[in-house]
Amino acid sequence: MKEVLQDKISKYKTNSEKYNYLREYLQLLILKIIEEKGYFQNIAFVGGTAVRILYDLPRFSEDLDFSSIKKLNFKDFLTNIKKELELYGFEIEITFKETKTVKNSFIKFKNILQELNITNQIDQKLSIKIEIDSNPPKGYELESTIINKEFLIQIRHYTKSSLFSGKLHAVLCRKFTKGRDYYDLLWFITKKIQPNYAQLANAYFQTENKKLNFTFPILKTKLLERLTSANFSIISKEIQKFIINPQELKYYQKDIYINQIKNWD
Repeated sequence: MKEVLQDKISKYKTNSEKYNYLREYLQLLILKIIEEKGYFQNIAFVGGTAVRILYDLPRFSEDLDFSSIKKLNFKDFLTNIKKELELYGFEIEITFKETKTVKNSFIKFKNILQELNITNQIDQKLSIKIEIDSNPPKGYELESTIINKEFLIQIRHYTKSSLFSGKLHAVLCRKFTKGRDYYDLLWFITKKIQPNYAQLANAYFQTENKKLNFTFPILKTKLLERLTSANFSIISKEIQKFIINPQELKYYQKDIYINQIKNWD
């Protein structure tokens, strides 16, 4: 497997590019294991990485996010992933934490960055975070898609509308600025995807404890309010290491976003 990975990343020039493409390959491998073990009966793929892998969002991502559909033994889930990755020849270290609502884990690939000459730092590891929301807001819609990127995988996931609603909720309610939320927001808007309003309303109530009957005009108003306080210096800096085309950075300005929201129909 490591010879395969060396060949895969050899076409890229910088260590940053090699790191991003290596991480994405390993994300796909983990998704392949999840499908082969039948876990897509229990969970659905969500978040920015889902948009990247399913719909070619032109940015990289760090995490694999899921929503719980049926009860899942998280410890067994991680144990099986670890065993399978070790069969591929990887040295794996796993840390995990379970709370009432969110289960998360870091899958750490030991020594791989050194073996592939991506870093000289002895203790640097490549980590992929897995997070599962065990109490996702109601109203989501599901579908299954077969992809063929490195591996043939059938993935159960939120529809585009439900993925968009998840991202809108993050933009409106996240307590800190995450540049990738705003990158994805612009992608969804320019793709003219309509959100799942019922899911968005449920998510908003879940975190804000306020009922809001989301409609298109209300959503536009809430987004414009949010944009007035958004720090685009932070947003631009944060997305810089994830975007594939650096020329896109010129679009991540407050006035461009406000204009996009105002003219969104």
